[in-house]
Amino acid sequence: MSTPLPNLSSGSVPLSRIREQARKALVEALDSVRGKKILILDRKVSGFLGLIAEVPLLKEHGVERLLYLQEEPLTGIDVRSVIYLVRSRIENAQLIAQQVLQTNKLGTKLEYSVFFMPRRTMVCAKVFQEEGIAADVTLSEYPLDFIPFDSDILSLELDDAYKELVLDGDTSSLYYTARGLMQLQSLYGTIPEVKGKGGHALAVKNLLTLMRREMGLKAPRTGGGQIDTLVLVDRTVDPLTPFCTQLTYEGLVDETLHIKNGIVQLGAEGQKQQKFALNSADKVYLELRDLSFAAVGPKLSERAKGLQTDYKGSKGSERSLAELKDFAAQLKSLPNITRHINLAEAINRVIARQNFRDRVTVEQSLLDGHSVDACCETIETLMYQNEDLMTIIRLLCILSHTQGGVPKKHWDVLRREVLHTYGHEHILTLAALQDAGLLKSQQGGRSTFPAVKKAFRLLLDNVNDTDPTDIAYTYAGYAPLSIRLVEHALRSSTGESSSKELGLEEALKAIPGPAFDIVQTVDEHGLPVEQSAGAGLLQGSRDKKRRVVLVMFIGGVTFAEIGALRFLSTRPEVRSDFVIATTKLVNGSSMLATFLEDVVSEAMLSKQPSNAT
Repeated sequence: MSTPLPNLSSGSVPLSRIREQARKALVEALDSVRGKKILILDRKVSGFLGLIAEVPLLKEHGVERLLYLQEEPLTGIDVRSVIYLVRSRIENAQLIAQQVLQTNKLGTKLEYSVFFMPRRTMVCAKVFQEEGIAADVTLSEYPLDFIPFDSDILSLELDDAYKELVLDGDTSSLYYTARGLMQLQSLYGTIPEVKGKGGHALAVKNLLTLMRREMGLKAPRTGGGQIDTLVLVDRTVDPLTPFCTQLTYEGLVDETLHIKNGIVQLGAEGQKQQKFALNSADKVYLELRDLSFAAVGPKLSERAKGLQTDYKGSKGSERSLAELKDFAAQLKSLPNITRHINLAEAINRVIARQNFRDRVTVEQSLLDGHSVDACCETIETLMYQNEDLMTIIRLLCILSHTQGGVPKKHWDVLRREVLHTYGHEHILTLAALQDAGLLKSQQGGRSTFPAVKKAFRLLLDNVNDTDPTDIAYTYAGYAPLSIRLVEHALRSSTGESSSKELGLEEALKAIPGPAFDIVQTVDEHGLPVEQSAGAGLLQGSRDKKRRVVLVMFIGGVTFAEIGALRFLSTRPEVRSDFVIATTKLVNGSSMLATFLEDVVSEAMLSKQPSNAT
């Protein structure tokens, strides 16, 4: 299916260069294998590859057929060359090995080329050696780093990055993050100011410093770059936000219908699903996506009535050609308006249900710190009603984070009920969440959340959904800590200080992980160095009327958080345009799914809201 791609040149930084670079590298990979070929993709790659190159381009470079990776032998093949384009995962290497072995048994002689992404690994090469196919395949890599999803969104699409960091101790995603950021600096110039909070953020900063030093005089130029500030946000600093229910339009589309690679599917169960691209190429979506869902209905109504009024006014009246042209352009948006009315109706069917309302009520009570016992009872009731497991685990993680652990008197009851309701195999799920620090029992001592909540104003009363003045509208009164940290970082960049800011500095110490603020510059020999930002080196950038800020989320970012940053960019006091980069676009359910066993994970995600139809 061909879907409209966003205009990547329309943002504060022309991200089209990244797509062009990735497309060029893909073409070079395809052309390295002469003649006609079959391209075999793992399913995850096939989704985001469409954001880089469309099928006609692949055909121009000899691709006769596109197939998904599986272990069954290749049959009915009328070309000699086969290219595998897969992520560098052991399971993918094993599937390739099985397919090659079974195809060889049939006597079919083919030439196999394997391109691992984002890089070739020794582990995958070892699988081929152990399976006895090392001599049959040519190994290479397709160094795809950031994938542009929209004019202001980049993602590395590292599905398991958060779980690998907090549970497995695998830090490879930090290397890929640093490499991707170096790629951006090679395209857009060195980013002078780098700020961040958290251990993983500091590790990425250190890798950037090391990479610049290794490049020496060949490091990206300093001065005149297109990005002024890099803010590194470590997801472990704010694991709470993704578990809360997003209440922006884009966030709720993702929560209820799931946005995958910029595409959403809609249709009644048993009927053919319609696929829609959701990006800034759709001007109606551009206007709606970051609004509170409560404001979407009135906005769509206003749009539809405006078209109706213009149509009535056009009948029997003389109009200039320019006016008729404008009216015709407006009429082109009518299918988009209808599409978003259908999406909004699908969301409404979900959020009108009592279990959804109970879920949001529990979240808000826990964030408030009120009625904890009642919340635990409601979570039990939701389990009795066979509520989706992901929802239950999200609520348990919110309970654990906001209360400094699940109260002891509820700990065993809630864990036992999870196992009885959803299966005893989930004892491994609960153990993994405990090992990752996302779920624990209260062990005495005070939770730091109330102090952080107060200092950073994470909860606001009487938020105006239709005309908000604060980012808290994105979660119905809860302001994501991650975005509050970005706000704080930008205020300190402008040199603003107050007793309030000094109070935040104290609260910042209660949040896990180191904070840093450095300047990337060069020494007297032109060699890359970093210096403390307190040396007055950034005064020129601080005086600029408007900055471009790259916010990199290590471990994932939600659409509501993205909406909050876009909202901030409209505030006159912020004076910043944002580009958002991440290891993965997530919601609470997709983030938690990585902690489940693969088979269980797929089963849970497949069960999730078909309830929206």
